[in-house]
Amino acid sequence: MHKTRSAVMESVRSALARPIELEVMLSKAGQKDRTNVEKHLAALETVAGDATHGQLWKRLARAMGTLAPLAITTVGQQNVQFFIADGKYRMQVFAIEDQLDGKLVVYIPDVLDQALKLKLLLPAGRQEIEFIADPENAGGSQTLGYPIAAARGQTLRIERLDAANTPNPAPHYKNMLGWNRKALRIVLPVTASATQVEMIETLASLAARAWEQKQPAAHA
Repeated sequence: MHKTRSAVMESVRSALARPIELEVMLSKAGQKDRTNVEKHLAALETVAGDATHGQLWKRLARAMGTLAPLAITTVGQQNVQFFIADGKYRMQVFAIEDQLDGKLVVYIPDVLDQALKLKLLLPAGRQEIEFIADPENAGGSQTLGYPIAAARGQTLRIERLDAANTPNPAPHYKNMLGWNRKALRIVLPVTASATQVEMIETLASLAARAWEQKQPAAHA
């Protein structure tokens, strides 16, 4: 197990060793999407008034733009979608939601079981259960705090989403559900520790490893 976990972490470090520059990522986007991101970044400076918030957003956007290199799409100024190639089409694999309310919400494919098996995260205890009202889905939802194995006392707040428990997904992540697809919704405070941010990058990289392994080998 230790050897496997080490191999995974080495793969993660390699995948994000040279994250895409934000300017390069935006250069591939359409004019409307580029403008939405630029306006959001301006709002981070003037409304949020906290450099840490903007730095966190940029770091996560660059990481996801590296792992999912197709042109981003925005839903309003608060939500960014990330895509990979899927044959002649494209498939959404990540999303970042930022309502300028002191937290970022990150959506990635459901790799929780793998993260638990590798002991990157530990199982959530009863004391870590939190009920969150969700206006888009009747009855609300549960989010669990999963301890980060390498950092005692630190957790990630994660909710598992699928077509059954999320019948009315919002536009910025609905394409990540259905057709047997499942996703994780991770709520990250803008004051998150480096360890928490690194764990999100690790989970995203785990997802990227999965779809890279499914791609057919290139012809010589």
